[in-house]
Amino acid sequence: MTRAFVISFFAILAALGIYIWYNQEVSLRDVDSQPFDCVTFDLDSIKKRGKLVLITENSASTYYLYKNQKKGFDYELVKAFAKHIGVALEVKTLDDVDEMFRMLNDGEGDIIASNLTVTPKRSELVQFTETLYQTRQILAQRKFPKEHPDSLYTLVSDSSALSQIPITVHRYSAFHERLEELQKRIGKLFVITDAPGSISTDDLLRLANSGEIHATITDENLLRMGAEDYPELDMQYAISGEQEIAWAVRKTSSQLLKTLNGWMQRNSTKKRVSALYNSYFGKEDPAAPSLVFAMPPLKPGALSPYDSLFKVYAPQIGWDWRLLAALAFQESRFNPNAQSRSGAFGLMQLMPETAVRFGCSSSPDAECSIQAATKYLKYLQGLWRKKVPNDMERNKFILASYNIGQGHVIDAQNLARELGYQDTVWNSNVAEALLLKQQEKYYSMPIVKHGYCYAKEPYQFVGKIEALYEHYKTHK
Repeated sequence: MTRAFVISFFAILAALGIYIWYNQEVSLRDVDSQPFDCVTFDLDSIKKRGKLVLITENSASTYYLYKNQKKGFDYELVKAFAKHIGVALEVKTLDDVDEMFRMLNDGEGDIIASNLTVTPKRSELVQFTETLYQTRQILAQRKFPKEHPDSLYTLVSDSSALSQIPITVHRYSAFHERLEELQKRIGKLFVITDAPGSISTDDLLRLANSGEIHATITDENLLRMGAEDYPELDMQYAISGEQEIAWAVRKTSSQLLKTLNGWMQRNSTKKRVSALYNSYFGKEDPAAPSLVFAMPPLKPGALSPYDSLFKVYAPQIGWDWRLLAALAFQESRFNPNAQSRSGAFGLMQLMPETAVRFGCSSSPDAECSIQAATKYLKYLQGLWRKKVPNDMERNKFILASYNIGQGHVIDAQNLARELGYQDTVWNSNVAEALLLKQQEKYYSMPIVKHGYCYAKEPYQFVGKIEALYEHYKTHK
């Protein structure tokens, strides 16, 4: 059987599949494009009820838990708006954009704030606010090295070649809409595979990186948050120009829209949006030492200017003072003025709420930071004492909890147990389960209570402190 025959055979199959797919898509969209009926529930009713209901997804850019604090670009901005109008904020998370629109128009929520691209189809269903920022859609495609010239795949660098590769996206996403626009403009049918709702955009990037799918599409600003996690992907080609990202409200919520737009036009809000955008989508945080691994040189004398303090406070939790020093180095490089863009600060990089809870002001000196951190570590020891009997293993659970929050680590332990891992052993067991909390398939399971987690950081954090502690133990 010749190579030419094989290629022709698969080309015929692909064409047949595209024809069937295209006819199914047309008939489905004729039905699904019908507008929702809207309830009438505007700003006055929201104020009377006393709360604003946010509809969003659980992701690194929208809403998640970090060190026991609620975070996310969209969440923090909507929270500020809720405070501006004098109401509490309730958050509802889900992963289906189409379902978000239904919930909004049924009155189950008041604002969709979830990295939404403004498109003509969506504008038929909802009203969009002022633009928050602009971004481009990027094709993330699997790289194929030059040493495989016989590969049927090709690296796409212009829209006319998009028909040559299969692209996996969510059906109701702005990415799907953009591909449909390009199909009509170019006059070619693309091989578009609908991703299941249980798979997030981050999951699709992981699948493309591992070669399980060939390509997907994501927003350029989201790539900045973790492009280094996908070394096998080429992400150079933009399939769109700058597109507007905004929030959505019901078409019957004219008061809410007017108030939102007025608030967004304030200089203080614009400064807040800019600061949050740089925090979440800017370049890698230079004050995030947990993502950098380099053993510090050991010089005769002290490990740090704070050795005497470590020696005072470490015995209070039964730790070797050098382990506490390793934690401090990994958190701040022994810099008492360190500030991370997540809000953690000081020598021990505590979140402001945690520092206050354990007896420190929001701008503590080095000793106050060490003292508060020690009290927090003692609290975590009590939490994990019965859950993890072995002292050495327990310290790993404590360190992970210190970094990302105990809720995510408890989730990982429950998930490890569910998957048949050893739930009292960190390395290769609970640590691996924690990594799975980056995938929607796992963080949406009923036993996982704290949702999405950017798990790469705590996964590395524990191992680095272990290695650093062993390094410090050689110090004379």
